[in-house]
Amino acid sequence: MSSVTGHCKQSNPNKAPALTAGDVTPEALHAWEMGCHHFFRQKDIADADQVARVAWNLQDPHIQDWYTNSSDCLNQLTFPKFMSEVHLYWLPSDWAATVHQKMLSSTQGSKPFHLWAVEIESLNILLHGSDSHLSEANLHYHLEFHMNLDLCADYHSSSIADKKDFHKWIEKVYLLDEKCFRDLAKQKEAVEATLHASGHQPLQPSHAANARTKPPTASSDERSHTWCPPPSLQMNGSSYKPTLAVLSVVTSSKPIPHLLALTISLTLKGTRPSLLKT
Repeated sequence: MSSVTGHCKQSNPNKAPALTAGDVTPEALHAWEMGCHHFFRQKDIADADQVARVAWNLQDPHIQDWYTNSSDCLNQLTFPKFMSEVHLYWLPSDWAATVHQKMLSSTQGSKPFHLWAVEIESLNILLHGSDSHLSEANLHYHLEFHMNLDLCADYHSSSIADKKDFHKWIEKVYLLDEKCFRDLAKQKEAVEATLHASGHQPLQPSHAANARTKPPTASSDERSHTWCPPPSLQMNGSSYKPTLAVLSVVTSSKPIPHLLALTISLTLKGTRPSLLKT
């Protein structure tokens, strides 16, 4: 196996495309095949002459040796039949299963819906003519059940699921997904505006992620203080006996937009009043 991957290049639609030397991939081979079809239409090349006109543009030396040894037979084939031979001989035997698995394991995640749908359809095109190729109904099913959760919630509360035409269905879901993105952007702007107004810096994505996975660490100007009250306190001639021996509070030089409430339960002459200090 080469460390270089072949790719399709075509300087002009009136010239035959070339597949550069290197490992052949389904994507590169498909791009070369599409370029050849366009070239045939542009130059009005007869079916019987198509293979001979483009075969030498498969530039990998190993493929050229293969074509040279079998050119008499290969030139007699139609171009679609020739491409079947190229797929059979130069792609791994499990290439279709690999592409099929990649397609079925794909989920929308954080991608815009229309970009993800195009990726899925592009993979499916590679499988055209094979048993692994998905029908529009199966594509619809996959996209519907693997969209992200936020979009899915809005999708099921709408009437889009009733759309029968596959391409119109994709368009409607795309518009709904765009609305979800706009709503999320507005929510983010509102949160940042609130934080800015209170004198706080908005959380960066990495900080937000860390905040969900570990507790915050006190900075140099935030210290944890422990107060251990004496066994009894004399206040206005009355004796108070704290029932809570240790209180930990955090003091900070930074403004904290929350109320700090300390509840101290005391015993006063047999009663148990509560003192709330804010």
